[in-house]
Amino acid sequence: MKFHRWVIAFVLSALVTGAASAQTIGFGVNPQGSLYHRIGVAVSKLMNDNMGVKVRVQPYSGSSTYIPLLNRDEVRFALVNVSDGVNATEGISNFKGRPQPNLRLINIMFLLRFAFLVPNDSSIKKAEDLKGVRMPTGFTSQTTVQNLLQATLASAGLTLKDIKPYPTPNVFKGTALLGEGKVQAVGTGAGIAAIQKADIKQRKHGGVRFVSIGKNIAAMNALVPSSAMVVHPAPHLKGVLKPTTMMAFRAFMTTNTKASDEFVYRLIKLLHKNKKTLVGMTKALGTFNPKLMTFDLRGAKGAVPYHPGAIKYLKEIGQWPPSK
Repeated sequence: MKFHRWVIAFVLSALVTGAASAQTIGFGVNPQGSLYHRIGVAVSKLMNDNMGVKVRVQPYSGSSTYIPLLNRDEVRFALVNVSDGVNATEGISNFKGRPQPNLRLINIMFLLRFAFLVPNDSSIKKAEDLKGVRMPTGFTSQTTVQNLLQATLASAGLTLKDIKPYPTPNVFKGTALLGEGKVQAVGTGAGIAAIQKADIKQRKHGGVRFVSIGKNIAAMNALVPSSAMVVHPAPHLKGVLKPTTMMAFRAFMTTNTKASDEFVYRLIKLLHKNKKTLVGMTKALGTFNPKLMTFDLRGAKGAVPYHPGAIKYLKEIGQWPPSK
């Protein structure tokens, strides 16, 4: 009798434990202090509060690390920008020889803004002044940033050969190097926490400021699907001291082929109806636009696929096929 009770207790315990673990979902993001991390925390909280699951935010050194995990379903969701989305799907550029065929887009989550950051008293006033300047390069754990740097330099008629390279693992370390005075400029994303720290360390130079990208937007767009956006000063955008033209590009809520149609349908519906809640958790989601949740992201081999569950809801709200 005792043996039977023990077996029953063991089975029930296993079922409960299994159910709990089955409901825990990994969400891959960049390190703490990044925009991706703040947005991942906000989206995860929204999911935890409304979808009956436990989403665990899992920070990694960069997207080059967590995108292969997403492809293998070691994390179920992640934030993926346009450059990584194409390159990973087709196995080119920073994913050369390593295609990630299981990625599936859900919706545009926000816009990233990228430009050049310098000490405020620097003689660098425009992007063309970066020629011969020491800048972070390589970005071994966040290789998409190398693509962004190349594209924004191209807007000013420059290439990587025109700058003095300072190898660094990711944009967060690269921005810190500016604060430490080890580089003269850095290509970085507006709104990341590392800029605030660099601003404090560069106080004797008047803090830091962004410099606009160049005017050859076609050259930039040829390297990374993007556009030019004028970014205005705001309390959460340290270094934006005046209206500054930056590269703007999309980042997507992304999953893989293992996610069920029903779950993804519920998720995109939840996101679509809750911008106010999301922005209340982080101003980084101010560029999330429920009226424009799709984009026809494609490379040389065709479109990066959307998840069927997302397509079903996008059709219901009149946002399918994707905008171009």
